[in-house]
Amino acid sequence: MPDSRTLAGYYDRAYYGRNEGKFVGPVERIVGLFRYLRAKAVRDLVPSGRILDVGCGRGIMLALLKTWGYEVHGVELDTVAAARARRNLNQPVSHSLEEIQHGETRPFQAVSFWHSLEHMPHPGETLRMVHDLLAPGGLLIIAAPHMGSIQSRLAKTSWLHLDLPRHLIHFHMERLAGFLKTKGYEVVRHDHFSLEYNVIDTLCHLYRVIGFPPLFPFDLIRNVRPSNSPAHTRLLPSVVGACLLVPLGALAFLLACAFSAVRSGSTTTLFLRKR
Repeated sequence: MPDSRTLAGYYDRAYYGRNEGKFVGPVERIVGLFRYLRAKAVRDLVPSGRILDVGCGRGIMLALLKTWGYEVHGVELDTVAAARARRNLNQPVSHSLEEIQHGETRPFQAVSFWHSLEHMPHPGETLRMVHDLLAPGGLLIIAAPHMGSIQSRLAKTSWLHLDLPRHLIHFHMERLAGFLKTKGYEVVRHDHFSLEYNVIDTLCHLYRVIGFPPLFPFDLIRNVRPSNSPAHTRLLPSVVGACLLVPLGALAFLLACAFSAVRSGSTTTLFLRKR
């Protein structure tokens, strides 16, 4: 398991992208829509109160909730993302749950892990700490890759959501839900489909099956500098891949929906109420 300094090194500008965006311009606007949908999911189940987002990234979702009247708090490693979150929220961001635990006396009405729990070196201890911070009747949200999914079994070591070395622990999400039920939680909603994550994951696998490089076309939409390979070696796959995007994208969407229909989406989201 990497130490904290090594871990922080995995979250540099090569991961979060140049300037303020993690993805290229048009995709960044779509990401904004997805963050709005996250914020709306919180608002639908928690009408008001104090919200803690663990692994808040750039703080886009929290910034929306703040404009809607919530008291928001974020936790993010002291990296590029934390600096961007501070600017987006116009307030400090904690660098660890321990900071929150030592500095807060009032409970939270919701605590969320939007694709962050798998980044935690000790998720069990993290969940125990969050349980103490969450008010009775409060909402715990965990969105994460589903290690038991059809897609993870098909893609194996090329699975987009392995994301090594940043993903430290992977979960079978159905078993995680069952475990949390024994710890005083009630599952109020379990989403097996994510338009944000499941379709691109399946699309990358389809491209790889027909001979494209791993993680194509995901790597093309990230806001990072091009690789050092000659331009002509990158151009042909990009042009051919663009021509195949519509049919493969449609097939990826249908497959992702089918996997989710049998409760085997490549990522799932748990909404749990603390009893």
